[in-house]
Amino acid sequence: MRRFANRTRELHLFEQMLRRQVRERILLIEAPSGYGKTGLMGRFDEILCSQEIHRVLIDLKGAQAGIAFVFSWIQRVLGKPRFRNFNALIDRFLNSGVEIQNNRLTGEGSQIQVILDVPPEERKYRLTQLQQVFFEDLQRFDRPIVFILDTYNGATEELAGWIGGQFLAEVELNPNLFAIVAGQIIPEPTIQWQNMYHRCKLDRIMEREAWYGYVKDVGFDCFSSQEINVLIDAVEGVPAQVVALLEVAARTRQHK
Repeated sequence: MRRFANRTRELHLFEQMLRRQVRERILLIEAPSGYGKTGLMGRFDEILCSQEIHRVLIDLKGAQAGIAFVFSWIQRVLGKPRFRNFNALIDRFLNSGVEIQNNRLTGEGSQIQVILDVPPEERKYRLTQLQQVFFEDLQRFDRPIVFILDTYNGATEELAGWIGGQFLAEVELNPNLFAIVAGQIIPEPTIQWQNMYHRCKLDRIMEREAWYGYVKDVGFDCFSSQEINVLIDAVEGVPAQVVALLEVAARTRQHK
């Protein structure tokens, strides 16, 4: 596993959560662009791959169908047949007069999106029903489930509100559910899950030893510690910029 430059605190906290050594099961990761957030999400995923834990990765900026997409994608990853009650409820809504034939919606969540394409009060009622049954189905899973929700700042307004509200509230209620929500902005805790989260704000990485280890692991052995120090200081430790400078400098040396 490739070493990751100085995100040991966040990785350690995540592993503590999975081992039930801390009470929190919701991890909020806030970071400006270029601070290694997506790379850290990848490391979380690597940790999960080595354990008997279900994992669902969702890039919220790509969830064009909003809440409907999230429902459908989780089903697709975990296995649609395992959501027996949720699928039965969808069928009941469809058979009660909701028409999907000839509808223009395609892709993940189209049926659910059509069910929710009703006036606000009716939509709220239907969403509440769908959400309740969906999370009841999740309770029947035999292993813990971790949701990794990236790019929260790219979600639609409705989806961001739902993730930061009802979705995380449901995670709080189910001891086998965990959630990581990452982005340039992150949800504000609500009374329903405010005692179950930990917030991490990624900073610049100025620690020299962390970068020395990174350089060694990626095979940039041509750099001296003094040269690495110069690159770190040049961009004030912004991770993406340090990596970019290292890659450019390494390519330049290879062509000499």
